[in-house]
Amino acid sequence: MKYLLKINTVRVLVGVAAMFTLMLVACGGADAPATPPAAAQLQPTATPIQQATPTAAATATPLPSGVTSARDSITLVVPEEPIGLNSLGTIGAALNASITRANLQDALTWQSGDDLRIVPTSGTESWEQVDSDTWRFQLRKGVKFHNGEPWNAQAALPSLASVGSATSEGGSINYTGAFDAEAVGEYTIDINCEDGCPIFPSASFFVNFEAPAWLADTSEEERVRQSIGFGPYKHVDWKPGVSITQEAYDGYVTVGDHFEFQKPFIKNVTWLWRGETVVIAAMVQTAEADIGWDIGVDTIGSLPPNMIKSGSSAESYALTTNTIWHPELKKKKVRQAMVHAINCAEMVEFLYSGYTTCRGNIIWPGIIGASERNTAPYKFDPELARQLLKEANYNPENKMTIVSRGTRIPKQLEVAESLQAFWINVGINVDFRVVEPSIRSALTKCGVGKAVQEILEAAGKDPKVDKPTNADFQAALDKGGADCPTGDLIGNQPSNETLDFGRQVRYYMNCFAIRSLICDPSSGGIQDQIAPALSASGDERQRLLEALADRFHDDVLFIPLFDLPVFYAVNPKLNWEPRLDPNVRVSTMWFSK
Repeated sequence: MKYLLKINTVRVLVGVAAMFTLMLVACGGADAPATPPAAAQLQPTATPIQQATPTAAATATPLPSGVTSARDSITLVVPEEPIGLNSLGTIGAALNASITRANLQDALTWQSGDDLRIVPTSGTESWEQVDSDTWRFQLRKGVKFHNGEPWNAQAALPSLASVGSATSEGGSINYTGAFDAEAVGEYTIDINCEDGCPIFPSASFFVNFEAPAWLADTSEEERVRQSIGFGPYKHVDWKPGVSITQEAYDGYVTVGDHFEFQKPFIKNVTWLWRGETVVIAAMVQTAEADIGWDIGVDTIGSLPPNMIKSGSSAESYALTTNTIWHPELKKKKVRQAMVHAINCAEMVEFLYSGYTTCRGNIIWPGIIGASERNTAPYKFDPELARQLLKEANYNPENKMTIVSRGTRIPKQLEVAESLQAFWINVGINVDFRVVEPSIRSALTKCGVGKAVQEILEAAGKDPKVDKPTNADFQAALDKGGADCPTGDLIGNQPSNETLDFGRQVRYYMNCFAIRSLICDPSSGGIQDQIAPALSASGDERQRLLEALADRFHDDVLFIPLFDLPVFYAVNPKLNWEPRLDPNVRVSTMWFSK
């Protein structure tokens, strides 16, 4: 018997599977120059990340010589409008982050789109490890921000102070961990990590920079709507609810012949947003847009093969689970019952036509810390789920609520409805609500780390300076939540660009992370294991992170579901290939005649 709610889905023809082999070479027509090889695959696979080493040049597959674009403007459409642009704050969905991070900004380091190596950018020349917790970066000379401010070590410090703060709400802190920065020369920066950081350059491609004088002289409200970096494009205008426009930055500094660090071939860029996948696909088919994502499996059949590209978002879909304050979700057996009540295979088949893989974790095999066992999907067993609920003394009066964004991923509403049906079937009292991205963002920033900050402030301490103790963590748990609303089960898309579980540990298992709803300050518990794992390298790093990933899987600290493939609708004359992550760097594109 199938418990999945009856949801209207369009089944993809069997021949589509064979079509994907051709997709990665179908764009641009027979006379188009060859583009750099695509790193992304339909099903995520990974080679464990290599130890970051000193590097002096960004060598990669170059663009074909003599490239010119037949058009100087491009339109891209994404599922939802960003909640902000400034790279030092919360940007929102990973797809929307491309608008800022992949185009207006060049980060401290970059993961090369062709072979996943960590390479320098227009802002950096090289780096070296000074000691276990210090990295020295040589910055590139002759670079200016979009507003003309010079780039050097002093210009880098304000942004580094923001993103390196333990209380930062930006996206990079959960990759790099907390750090201080020091200018040791006009173009030399030392990064001093709070703890050991053996793979820092491999985790710092979200460390971006805003023009310092502009940052200092602009109100917080104005900063949200703007970003002034030194990337290949500069911001022109944001018409709320309508569009964002960018134009090529004439002063962009190129990096050797790396295909991702050349001056743009396309001058003018317009970003639009539409909530329905069929609308996104239709916009590309009618030439109203040139790229649209994610169009989802239902829409694939409406487009010819040369208008579709498949890729990976480097993400898994899961529910952030309130394991510390919700009276039922804090019970391990309740959480175990919930995952055994889900028929993930059926959900993937009916909603995604089999084009993804169920997971029992928010990482996949090949990532440091992952194993076949700790990523294996949970068994679908409703009778076991009912037994576990009985053993946990589950109380249905304690309702759970799934919080979802309607357009972040295709079929997100249907996924929430399906989960609700599976759980109601075994006797769990659950509902769901759809919220605006800004509301969801606020909920995700009210985890245990926020409560810890409040504990420190109440004791007269500064959360930016004073390091909390396990006693502070326990006090935050006892407090019963921060002075802001959080959620029970929040739809989430944990990303794995670094190919290392350390990012997820910092982000979701750390008592001081503002987005964490997991906190175990017991002696020898999760919190005590984090610093040694993140300071380790090589086989020891794998062993220690694997132990944490085992705990994540066995205790069901999230409700993990499946990997997230991405399907792009693409103008056939546009030369471009997807990456492992969903970054869309327009400067790598050009139109054939």
